[in-house]
Amino acid sequence: MKNFGFSSCAAISVALLYSSPSYAQNSDPQGASAADGAAIIVTGTRRTDRTVAESSTPIDVYSGQELQKQGTADMNQVIQNLVPSFSVARYAIGDGSSFVRPPNLRGLAPDQTLVLVNGKRMHRSALVQIGANAQSAGAHSADLAQVPAIAVRAVEVLRDGASAQYGSDAIAGVINMTLRDDVGLSGYARYGQYYRGDGEDYQVALNAGLKLGDSGVINISGEYVNAGKTSRGVTRPGALELSQEQPSLPVPELAQRYGNPAMESYRFFVNGHIDTGTDSEIYFFGNYGHSFQEESFNYRQSVNSTNFGKNGIFNDYFTDFDNTRPGIQTGAAGGNVYAPNGYQVTTRDYTQVSTCSDPLVQNWSCIYPGGFTPIFFGKIDDISGAVGYKGTLGFGLNYDLSGSYGQSTLKYTMNGTMNPSLGITSPTEFYLGKLQQRETLFNADFSYPWEVGFASPITIAFGAQYFRESYELGLGDPASYAIGPYTGNLVFHQDGTPVLNADGSQLSVALPVGANGFPGYGPAIAGESSRNSKGIYIDIEGDVTDQLSFGIAGRYEHLSDFGNSTTGKFSARYAIVPDIVALRGTVATGFRAPTPGQVNTSSIATGFNPGNPNAIESMTLPVTSPVAAFLGAKELKPEESVSFSGGAVFTPAPGFTLSVDYYNIKVKDRIGTSGTFEISDAQRPTLRHLGLANYATVNEVQFLTNAFDTRTQGIDVVGSYRMPIGGIGILNSTLAFNWNKTKVIDRDPTIVSDVRVAQLEKTLPKTRLILTENWTAGPLSILGRMNWYGKYTQTDDGPVSQTFGSEFVFDVEVSYEINKNVTLTAGAQNIFSNYPDKFSNTKGTLGPVYASTGGRFTGDIYPDVSPFGFNGGFWYGKVGFKF
Repeated sequence: MKNFGFSSCAAISVALLYSSPSYAQNSDPQGASAADGAAIIVTGTRRTDRTVAESSTPIDVYSGQELQKQGTADMNQVIQNLVPSFSVARYAIGDGSSFVRPPNLRGLAPDQTLVLVNGKRMHRSALVQIGANAQSAGAHSADLAQVPAIAVRAVEVLRDGASAQYGSDAIAGVINMTLRDDVGLSGYARYGQYYRGDGEDYQVALNAGLKLGDSGVINISGEYVNAGKTSRGVTRPGALELSQEQPSLPVPELAQRYGNPAMESYRFFVNGHIDTGTDSEIYFFGNYGHSFQEESFNYRQSVNSTNFGKNGIFNDYFTDFDNTRPGIQTGAAGGNVYAPNGYQVTTRDYTQVSTCSDPLVQNWSCIYPGGFTPIFFGKIDDISGAVGYKGTLGFGLNYDLSGSYGQSTLKYTMNGTMNPSLGITSPTEFYLGKLQQRETLFNADFSYPWEVGFASPITIAFGAQYFRESYELGLGDPASYAIGPYTGNLVFHQDGTPVLNADGSQLSVALPVGANGFPGYGPAIAGESSRNSKGIYIDIEGDVTDQLSFGIAGRYEHLSDFGNSTTGKFSARYAIVPDIVALRGTVATGFRAPTPGQVNTSSIATGFNPGNPNAIESMTLPVTSPVAAFLGAKELKPEESVSFSGGAVFTPAPGFTLSVDYYNIKVKDRIGTSGTFEISDAQRPTLRHLGLANYATVNEVQFLTNAFDTRTQGIDVVGSYRMPIGGIGILNSTLAFNWNKTKVIDRDPTIVSDVRVAQLEKTLPKTRLILTENWTAGPLSILGRMNWYGKYTQTDDGPVSQTFGSEFVFDVEVSYEINKNVTLTAGAQNIFSNYPDKFSNTKGTLGPVYASTGGRFTGDIYPDVSPFGFNGGFWYGKVGFKF
């Protein structure tokens, strides 16, 4: 639904000429705004005097104050509201992707953006993304949500490839979060909720900076968040019809929930330094974060209603009893089940709930008479620590020696379900296992300003790095992955003759294996893998003249599992009219090796296709799996990229800056998930021979692959204007625009399907615009932000697709300083409560949409790939203080 139209291209053009983001900040606490383009940057350069406007690569700087002027605690969402080429979706039923949201910078995968904290590599999340969109599926990246805004002094977003400077991952760009090191006490408490009355959101954030004697500082930040769940779907039509036809059954009023997960978290950061003498110091920083989240899975219908069938889990199953034939496997998966001689299959009335009184025939409907909806939980523990020693030697050599460790653990549990293959005695609550990522990093960095007679000294930077990472899949409890006796069985009479169905086929028992919804990690896939890498680099930059600057960098790495790599980068900037107009450009090669997590990830999940009551059991297998190899998987290899960019920077008047940059990024052997392979009955004996435990019930299989190349190109327009308005305050106008297009330029069509190509190319909007106005007059501050998202297309197997229209989203925030210590704030995000277009009933789109509920078969009415979510308007109030 659109509440506003894109009324005038001319209006946007005028706004573009008038305004753009004021990204420059200084080193004050929270990074209070500096003159536009005058902020000293530390990302993408080894120099200590380079500003935003002077950079040869496009970079944006956002202050801590800008990060806090929002109604969300999620750093992903905070950055999305500021950077137009940064996108993050809210997955409603996305397994782990609902708990660890994967962002895309410049339309590339989340793990093609390197994340730094204080200039040091941030460790990855424990989650390898499987339930996310095609751009993110298979990615293994850092979890930005672990960083609370109150801990950050400034965020720098380098929109350029930087693998030669920072190593693997920096293909799309670099996000560097600099932590606060000021002295004082500050904080805020915020409460908000969605216009619908749900999703209550509590946030308390505190920051304290203390002096350590006369020579040091320690700054500690803490945040507590409690966010309630939301619901933007409707009940499933089958559940509604069943409740109407059999009101005595305990069918839930809302059979499943489609919305944000419930979440409770607390996070802490510490940052500090101690001067140790002339031009040297010891520094340290680290974090601990904990969160617990809950999401709803899909509803399973227990018995037939007039128009909607039961879920296949609720088929009768036959127990093994009175077996007298020696030497025949009995009562085990893949074995035989025996019935009395003369037994004939009778068609039971599947509109009625079973009583489970028959010792031969049992049914899960006696346990869940109204059906059931599994509830999925994720617990994340994130910890890191870094310590270093840096300074300058007497002859001018700068040095920085550091070591760090980071660890992310994600544990899954689930209740309200069962392991169908165990029969009706199965537990209904399960611990499913854990994912854990561990990283150890050592760096030695040096730089020296060499005077050679140029307009500035030539900065020569060089260094070395050792990096080790480990990935672990930890066992769930035995019942969560057990292969129970009621799967893969054929039913015989006692005399050995088969029991036949009415159509002449042999009766069988094939209930799914493992906790239904998300089977636990068993011995077949649990384990640990690791690798290490060693790298060296050199980075040279300087000003040849007052108008011409250059930079050249090279890096060599050796990885224990993927061998050697060499990357390089060249950048230049030429001021056509000094201090007014400059041209800039870069050429770079990039490299990203598959992580141990990507090489070894494995999962089983269940989903539903429109109109089909039976769950689709989908597996993601590691490429090392014999089953994946049987379907065409090959060993993963590193991604390689070639990128170039070119643009111009304009600073025609005080307070006004404007930059326009074009970029082109080709990624070869890009890593992502394959298309889905539907498993036929003819393939099941082979899958069984290859050792697949759930060979009898699996429906689809996918795996990670390098089977495609992409080219991503786009244009960034960024600028700012700071204008005093007489005696009534200052107006800071900011604008940022991005056009981005990804094209699959080569692929193996047997692995990467047409549907997957469409998902890679069309799921994200190609255009986005952010316009922000911030007026300040004494104690009063009013911020207004407009986000415009271009159209996008969701494609599913069929193939079916639907294009969702462009949308405007408006935010507003009003703050008033009661005194120098206390500030009151009220605001709203998506103030006009705009929603994405609903799913359509038009043939070939993503329907059908049922008239009885207004939603699809699964109860959803909005796409969860929407770039601005699907929850509508959100209001909040905040009280802040500082001393």
